[in-house]
Amino acid sequence: MQITDQVTRRDAFDYRRAMDLCPRAREFEFRRPLELAALKPGEILVDFPSGGSYLLPHLDAIAPEAILRPVEHVTGYTEGDGTILTGSWDRLPFGDREVDVVLTLAALHHVIVGRPSYYRECRRVLAPGGRLIIGDVEEGTPAALFLDRFVNQHSSQGHEGRFLDRDTEIARIEKAGFRVLAYEAMRFHWMYPDKATAIRFCRHLFRLDRADDSQIWRGLDDYLGLEAGVDQMRMNWQLAFVRADRNE
Repeated sequence: MQITDQVTRRDAFDYRRAMDLCPRAREFEFRRPLELAALKPGEILVDFPSGGSYLLPHLDAIAPEAILRPVEHVTGYTEGDGTILTGSWDRLPFGDREVDVVLTLAALHHVIVGRPSYYRECRRVLAPGGRLIIGDVEEGTPAALFLDRFVNQHSSQGHEGRFLDRDTEIARIEKAGFRVLAYEAMRFHWMYPDKATAIRFCRHLFRLDRADDSQIWRGLDDYLGLEAGVDQMRMNWQLAFVRADRNE
């Protein structure tokens, strides 16, 4: 069975606008999975789907001697960047046992069915000692409710996700030939310099084209919670981070 996003990921233009506006907003979200991967010098990290290769500056800070191989399947993200390879959920552009880490961040919830096939494909390309790293929204959390209720209502692209259920996902991953070493449900913050940036960032990232600024602000506060600090606006978010090592 060929896997596609049964729930379509959002187009690239607005996502890029958000990330250009506040590139460090999601810093913890990008750094934590790289820390879990524990990359060694010379190891190859596959970032799929990579968006605009946003892991790169964080990888340079954490494991500068590792090698990034960004892979995408949505055309808009690859345009104008020759470093991003083309691949898909069921076919990554690498040979058997060719890479050391496959990392999937904040995208797996778009795959409603067929995840076991993706996990088997990851195992195929991973070398002995290889690691599968996942970061995604958990079922029933405020982040999941925000996406499937508020974003679904206020974006013309809608939103419907299949979020992580701990026991179900661990069973799927291990059946595909991995041993799950860590499953961390973590709360953290997205960080903005001010209220206006928070609104603009989320408008673009989530394509909230059916909401005005006041509606976006209320939605962020009601579903997620916001905290004002000195020269800083913090928005609550949470993900589960998974590390699974390839069985030999």
